[in-house]
Amino acid sequence: MSILPGPPSTWIIVGPALLVAALLILISVFTRTEKRPPEDGWKGIYYYAPEYPALLVPKRFGIGWTLNFGNPWSWVVLAVIILAVALPFILSVRPLHQPR
Repeated sequence: MSILPGPPSTWIIVGPALLVAALLILISVFTRTEKRPPEDGWKGIYYYAPEYPALLVPKRFGIGWTLNFGNPWSWVVLAVIILAVALPFILSVRPLHQPR
């Protein structure tokens, strides 16, 4: 008889991703500003402007939003996204030592 865990449920993987997406959409709706962020905050494809309070800023080119890495909350959002992606893989790894 094997004590190996079964494959992780789809909702363990999809649930946190949907939750993060819903939170980002709500944040962008409620924190939307009419003015464009200052152009001097762009560092290549990243935006870093501690003096600009918005968490999400419109991308310079194309469609979408990006995080303002000058806002401390953007690092929390990034950590939650990384954890939501990594946690199902970490939990599905078979333990190296199993008691007999």
